[in-house]
Amino acid sequence: MKRKSKDIIEMVKAGFTEKHIMKELGIQTKASLKKMYLDALVEAGKIKAIITEREKKRKQRKPKVLTIGKRGTLALSRLMLIGQFGFKEGDKFKVSKRRDSITLKKT
Repeated sequence: MKRKSKDIIEMVKAGFTEKHIMKELGIQTKASLKKMYLDALVEAGKIKAIITEREKKRKQRKPKVLTIGKRGTLALSRLMLIGQFGFKEGDKFKVSKRRDSITLKKT
């Protein structure tokens, strides 16, 4: 967990005021403090994250079937790689074969 997240949780537990926490951690607005506190609690596993409608629909989708093209390639969409799996541009992967499957491992 990030240091700032840990600090916010500890300071709230200790009973510090929002003004003191904001000054200590260099947070500008109360809304930012509340968002950071919520994110810290989610990151620490103390509360569940709020799921958006888009995320809910994405989880309910059936697995996509891909077909190898004429050039022997598979095309993975941006929505799948970035939206569904959380990868970003520039990520590198190690490709390996296991029995009847292919594994991509982020390096």
